Amino acid sequence: MKFLRGMVVAVALLLFFPPAVCLYATENLSLNDAVRIALQSNPEIHAAQSAFDAANSRILPAAALNDPLIEYEFDRITADRGLSGDPMKTFSVSQDIPFPTKLYLRAKIASRLAKMAFENYQAKEREVVARVKTAYAELYLAEKTIAVTQENKILLKQLADSAAGRYGMGRGTQADALKAQVEMAKVEAELILLTQKKATAAAKLNVLLNKGPGENPGVLEAEGPIVFDKTLAEYERLTAEHNPELKAYRYAMERGQAAYDLSRQEFIPDFNVRFRQMVDRGKAMDGAWAGMVGVTVPLWFLQKQVFVVKEMKSELDIVKAELDGKAKAVLYELHDDYNRVAANKQIVEMYEKVFLPQGQEAVAVELKGYESGTTDFVSLLDSQRMLIRFKIEHYQYILELRSALADLERISGTYS
Repeated sequence: MKFLRGMVVAVALLLFFPPAVCLYATENLSLNDAVRIALQSNPEIHAAQSAFDAANSRILPAAALNDPLIEYEFDRITADRGLSGDPMKTFSVSQDIPFPTKLYLRAKIASRLAKMAFENYQAKEREVVARVKTAYAELYLAEKTIAVTQENKILLKQLADSAAGRYGMGRGTQADALKAQVEMAKVEAELILLTQKKATAAAKLNVLLNKGPGENPGVLEAEGPIVFDKTLAEYERLTAEHNPELKAYRYAMERGQAAYDLSRQEFIPDFNVRFRQMVDRGKAMDGAWAGMVGVTVPLWFLQKQVFVVKEMKSELDIVKAELDGKAKAVLYELHDDYNRVAANKQIVEMYEKVFLPQGQEAVAVELKGYESGTTDFVSLLDSQRMLIRFKIEHYQYILELRSALADLERISGTYS
């Protein structure tokens, strides 16, 4: 009887003061630290940033003139016709000059492509941050699940010893002791699988932080309280203003409009200027120079420019349609993420206020009943299984809540 009472005290302590998780790591890793490391080190973010840098470097060259053409002419044939006997030596410089508005539109196209690359870079940052938050929550869930399962293992060991003692005193059955042993074996198998899941979750987080998959990520710190205080209308406004994908599509439409305007500008002639200077014995000859100004004539516009205009107009219509479709898809995703957050938040609160307290009370009642002989061992095991399931499901719904909130932040273009 004293042994059973001691077990009841131990179980009560386990119910209300579960053991802490030990990771045997030297450094702590908070969620903010994980996000900061990912923003600094993640290779996907670096690739997106390099793509933006490359696109940004194309703006000034797009507005620059083509390289001038410098020529040196050695003309002996014409000189002989002039009966001079000496060859004619001429230096010339020529430059193609597009119509000024064409240079402006080319620069505008390159500028919008750079802005699109920047928004893609921003989108990649937010995507990686959301994945880091989900991976962090998954690893934290794995650790908590292992802790709860180890707690269950300790309790089952207490129950097995108690059942064996009762059987030895003739107050219980051998079946109770065997059932406790079977439950402990099942818990051992669960711990093996949970350890594997923990290693997978740690590797997933490490890869996002640009670390080796087998490295120890450190001791995870408990995340702060979940903040969910914006209405759906507020998230819709934030998404319309800050979503990088929508902003990239808007810049794509501006780029398409500039390309369409440039195609229409191709009906306007371009210019070519040229200067020639005759030299004698390495010196410019006074008065022996010539200048030329030419214009291109878009003579074959029915075969070239007309079709380019049609092509650019079609591409602009495509981008407009894609922007409209993307806006609707983003709005749908926003509503889905918002509803996921709201639903999981309510479920988490139900577990904290209803299921877990009731499960703990049920186990305590069954323990007292088992001690007094009014409850059988199977009922006690069922109550314990139910409590463990409630605890694990509670952490799983917290994971779903944090994952949905990370997606909501990503789609709205904001950080918490």
